Amino acid sequence: MHTQAAVVYEHHQPVVVEELMLDPPKAGEVLLRMAAAGVCHSDLSLVNGVIYYDPPVVLGHEGAGVVEAVGPDVSYVQPGDHVILSFMTSC
Repeated sequence: MHTQAAVVYEHHQPVVVEELMLDPPKAGEVLLRMAAAGVCHSDLSLVNGVIYYDPPVVLGHEGAGVVEAVGPDVSYVQPGDHVILSFMTSC
């Protein structure tokens, strides 16, 4: 699946919006077609280097979308389900 993403390649540098190709979901993974994603303080802290992850990092861990595909062993959602997500419990 093709997607656009806001990517941090270097901390303290401009965010790059680019086209990416996503792999099919692996065991325990879910592929979403994002309808909306917010930018929160954690995203800004990552761009500014306050929170550090090795680049590249795709921003946008809070959002809503539709399940496109599920990997093996996923039984709690199915393609077509509308979902919300948050990867960081602190947000």
